[in-house]
Amino acid sequence: MRRLAEIFQWYRSRLANMSPLEIIHRVIELKRKLLGYRFCKDWNAFRANGTLAKLPGVDERWETVSTDLKMVIAEEATKVRLGQFHFLGASWHSRPTMPIDFSFWHLSPENTPWPGQKDYCFCIPFRSKLKTSEVKHVWEINRLQYLVPIAVDARLRGDFSAQNFIIDTIFSWMEGNRPYLGINWASGIEIALRAISVGLTISILGIERLDEGQRIQLERFFSAHAFWIDRYPSLYSSANNHRVAELVGLLFCVVLAPNIKNAKFIRKRAPLQILAEIERQILSDGVGAEQSPTYTAFTVELFLIALLITNIDAETLSDETRRRLGSWANQVQWMMDTTGQVPAIGDNDSGKVIALAQGPEPRYVASIVAAVAGYLQRPDLAPPRTDCHLRDIIFNSITSNRPVSSGLRTWDQGGYTVSRTRALKPIVLTFDHGPLGFLSIAAHGHADTLSIWLSVEDEQVIIDAGTYSYNIDPVWRARLRNTPSHNTLSIAGFSSSRSSGTFNWAKKTTGHLVSVVSGPPHEIIAEHDGYLNLFNVRHRRTISFVSDDSFTLTDELIGSSIEKNVAISFLINPKYSACVPNETGNVVMVRNERGEVLRLSGDGSLTPRIVRGDAVNGLGWMSPSFCVLIPTDQILFEGNLGKPSRITIDIL
Repeated sequence: MRRLAEIFQWYRSRLANMSPLEIIHRVIELKRKLLGYRFCKDWNAFRANGTLAKLPGVDERWETVSTDLKMVIAEEATKVRLGQFHFLGASWHSRPTMPIDFSFWHLSPENTPWPGQKDYCFCIPFRSKLKTSEVKHVWEINRLQYLVPIAVDARLRGDFSAQNFIIDTIFSWMEGNRPYLGINWASGIEIALRAISVGLTISILGIERLDEGQRIQLERFFSAHAFWIDRYPSLYSSANNHRVAELVGLLFCVVLAPNIKNAKFIRKRAPLQILAEIERQILSDGVGAEQSPTYTAFTVELFLIALLITNIDAETLSDETRRRLGSWANQVQWMMDTTGQVPAIGDNDSGKVIALAQGPEPRYVASIVAAVAGYLQRPDLAPPRTDCHLRDIIFNSITSNRPVSSGLRTWDQGGYTVSRTRALKPIVLTFDHGPLGFLSIAAHGHADTLSIWLSVEDEQVIIDAGTYSYNIDPVWRARLRNTPSHNTLSIAGFSSSRSSGTFNWAKKTTGHLVSVVSGPPHEIIAEHDGYLNLFNVRHRRTISFVSDDSFTLTDELIGSSIEKNVAISFLINPKYSACVPNETGNVVMVRNERGEVLRLSGDGSLTPRIVRGDAVNGLGWMSPSFCVLIPTDQILFEGNLGKPSRITIDIL
């Protein structure tokens, strides 16, 4: 009954954003899921004769690995073989025995077994608000991505003693996860990423090294994964990065196991669908449709690895597909600071396709940009900085450090304007005036319309609140998605877009670029309608550049003569602190250990206040990585706004 209640609640929150066709699809899908229990059989029910094929391009190029990368690979391989697991801000305190016991695959970091290990996967309430654990912790372990560095390490050393560990781990997973029972079969994207990981691992290790019995079991592994992905595709409002992952996971299964059911049909269909998705999920101007640089990077990494294993080179792609990949790389390149980091706009759950380290990857987007530069053979797209990674070898990435262009650029369709200057200090200002997110539910977008993000020299100073979690705490999920946590204006504590569930919105803001003047001096004007229904006003923000290191934000409410209680927010990097000097009440200073970095000066219409770690109202917090939440200074200019308010930001 509890599962049925959860399903009903999910459908109720999504129904308003479903088209009639999607409603029909969901009814059919629900019926198929309820009837799918009949497929819960033993692994031996999947016919196999041990036919496995090698992934093209994956077992080559390893002679070019640098000494530094070899050391990182060896370190990560050793951690896993010692049973040391740390994912998404959590460590598994009870070290599993090696080889891994099958019960480990259902443990949360608190060493509590996730319920339903022997239950049908679609009857397990992983979205329940009563949970005290984040299901993504369990899913992250079960992606098996940490096996790839072990295989690479064995390949580089010419020491294949790790082979038994790798195979024992995969077979332990199969023993603990009978087909379609338990939490690890409940999500298509998780099933797909696991298939990709195992496919990469055995291809790097060498399929010829496996005996017949091992090949038969692995063929069953891919057969079961392909069947479930293909049976329950993410379509309509769910057809975002999940759909791309599922298609690529399917492609891996049939390339590796060409004799499984429907393999020839999938092998022909999947590449065409993947290529079509490039032009759906990257807008014409290059901005990722999901309005999250990290999620689009994740999607692009999936594209690249699909192109690799199908031997599709850049010259074979259509001109439009090449153009969109290059435009995306160029757009996020403009957002990067000198260290290769981008603002954490929208959701970011630290997801990746090819993993090296278990912890966060701060320059993940830059790494994917370098991979695109290598694939397209365009050195001009190389990011300013990356960290060495396995994907550099697999994709022939171009990682040469180079400065990014300066000036002012606008991406009207995607809704960003970026100002880059090479004054005494390199400065990057990003301004969001675009859509909330992708498709009808905008699942990974945040209510950040008309927000700004600012980096100075080698660090971001005015930052995004981040994501924190998806399922463990709906209150914090909503707080970090909503407008008061972002660097824009909110009215009476209300969000400009109203959330409805952890991946849905009941009311979506529409942003609009009014005008842009590429000076000097530069001026950008944009507005949104998020407060039109509640307060009968539009929020308009004007950014005027006084000089290369000084600009003014003018916020005004258009459409009502009545004053509104507003707060204009600036969230500050935890490495910095904010204070209001005693001599004036309209100025806020931002400093670090080296001195003062920013000065925010109000015009007197609003009063500045600094909040840090307010657990009651959810202000003064940021999430540096998934499932990690820390306090930080949040500057608020507050008061009743009846006329335009100007705040000048000087970089010192």
